[in-house]
Amino acid sequence: MMIEKEGDVVSGRDPQVWLLGNSHPAADRSIAWRGRLPNLGDPDVLIVDMTTLTEETLREIDAAELDRAQRSIDDKFFAGGGTIIAITQPEFSAPPRDPLTLEPVTPLHARLAGPSTYSSYRILPAVPETVAVPAGRRIKPADGHDFKAYLDGIGHFTFYIAKWRPRAACVPGRAISSGKVPGQSVMDNSGNYLGFTLVPKGQGAAANHPNLAGSEGKLVFLPPYTEPAGDAIGKILSACRKAPPCGEAPPPWAESLSFAKADMLQAQIAKLEASADGTQAQIADLRSRRGVILGHRRLLHAKGPELESAVVNALKTLGFSEAKQMGGPDRADCIIDIYTAGYLHGLVEVKGADGRTEKRHISRCVKWVDKKHGLDGRMSKGIFVPNQHRNAEYPGSIEDRLWFEAKEVEYAKMKNVCIIPSCVLFEAARKAVDKKAPDRAAVEAKIVRTCGVLERVF
Repeated sequence: MMIEKEGDVVSGRDPQVWLLGNSHPAADRSIAWRGRLPNLGDPDVLIVDMTTLTEETLREIDAAELDRAQRSIDDKFFAGGGTIIAITQPEFSAPPRDPLTLEPVTPLHARLAGPSTYSSYRILPAVPETVAVPAGRRIKPADGHDFKAYLDGIGHFTFYIAKWRPRAACVPGRAISSGKVPGQSVMDNSGNYLGFTLVPKGQGAAANHPNLAGSEGKLVFLPPYTEPAGDAIGKILSACRKAPPCGEAPPPWAESLSFAKADMLQAQIAKLEASADGTQAQIADLRSRRGVILGHRRLLHAKGPELESAVVNALKTLGFSEAKQMGGPDRADCIIDIYTAGYLHGLVEVKGADGRTEKRHISRCVKWVDKKHGLDGRMSKGIFVPNQHRNAEYPGSIEDRLWFEAKEVEYAKMKNVCIIPSCVLFEAARKAVDKKAPDRAAVEAKIVRTCGVLERVF
């Protein structure tokens, strides 16, 4: 990835990476479109998910907010110290709302040029001019593209970038190189650009010298994802050293497990794709929601940080909105708040295993509880989430996944540890998604009361 090369201003430490327009547990900060925007010049890398920006949202963002975001991104790009990665969608324009009537200042169909109309790319230094095409599947990234793993996951495209233009409001004296960075383009089979990287004028020569490239400001345009948003954005974050490399591909039996709601969302996606009225933003939103749901299947086959992330998302689905992935060898994998029985937190140890987990994995929960007690003087509940026999077909392997040796269960009871097999968490998440979400307080109470194996969350 570009930010790891020699001469990089952030070499020797992990970069600060923010995500605007979406959320991901591996990002240092996730920012929604609505609300007050922070200083977007602060992170080393800013990922902007344009696919979630709709005309309605664009109209509702305050002009002053857009101006502030625009200036901070300009400073980052032209000063040469940061990277902006834009996940594209077809460009559109929307007029601002009148502050008194709350109606658009001009009709949407007028598409007037100038300050009365906002381009969806207003905050970026360059605006791509997009051309809609029938869905194509031949996507050809340049050899050595920084985000090849992300590009390899894209199944099709529905537009290309005919050209780009500097944003009209760019500060005088600041210009963008007319050339694209070599080796960082992606095209269709007709030679049309689906993505490319731009640098400030005067830095184009450095793009040919890897040892100098790290000090450039960069504006990276990537085509929109077609796989689940979390997986796709995770690949970008991995290239930025903020997420582990993509985990193993899910086995066929995992992909065959269905969620009624995910199937319903897929039907809506297909309908929108076939409809002239379907918009890319709507499709992207549905894909993102469907991807989050299907991501629960990782509870059955993943290990490591990928499994930890799945556990966090499942706990959030069950009402623990504060659930947070911790990571690192010296602390719990996940933490939640506990409001009953005198506890302060729930400290979660997660372990994926090809065979069985062991007593020593349970003892790590006890270690985290003792360590936290030493820090804040309050008790925390130890929670162990094992994914045993993770490669075995589910639900045929459910008995093996739920079985623990008597001495392990006895140890968990003695140390007040609640064991929640990941398949139990999966079934709870599926029920919460497809039927009715549980009462958080009831789930929490059940976890607190359980010392040993919890075979059903609700």
